[in-house]
Amino acid sequence: MSFDYTQGDPAMKIINDGVDIEIKGGQPIMDQGLQNAALISLFTSEGWWGNDLTENPNQKIGSDLEKTAKQAITVSAIRRIQAAAERALKWMVDTGLALSAIARVNNPRSGWLDLGVGIKPPSKDAVILATTRHGANWIAQRDYPAYRRMSNDD
Repeated sequence: MSFDYTQGDPAMKIINDGVDIEIKGGQPIMDQGLQNAALISLFTSEGWWGNDLTENPNQKIGSDLEKTAKQAITVSAIRRIQAAAERALKWMVDTGLALSAIARVNNPRSGWLDLGVGIKPPSKDAVILATTRHGANWIAQRDYPAYRRMSNDD
């Protein structure tokens, strides 16, 4: 499989006050994998105005993750935050894009939350995966992940 570095969507990277894209040689680093899909699913707020542009409920996006994460950090709040993250990613499993999508949240220090996400492909067999609707995204995520091509992760 060849990789065209100009195809895909500009890769988003989480920073302290939102997301950023990185430009190298006048071209944004592109993501053909699943990183953007996960970030958009997790961090687009419920009630996003773009949902008004579609009648199809399956095309509407939005998560209560950020709202849920703004509460006092307690053990039960951490469980609610984890559940909110998993709800945001559930569409990946429902549509067959992923076999599973799990989130892990912990509180390593005061006022800080760490969120880790694990998304399993629908198959580990590359031949089977290549024949699925989103197989190319999984292969690109494995072989050419955008996060590896961003300067802070070199």
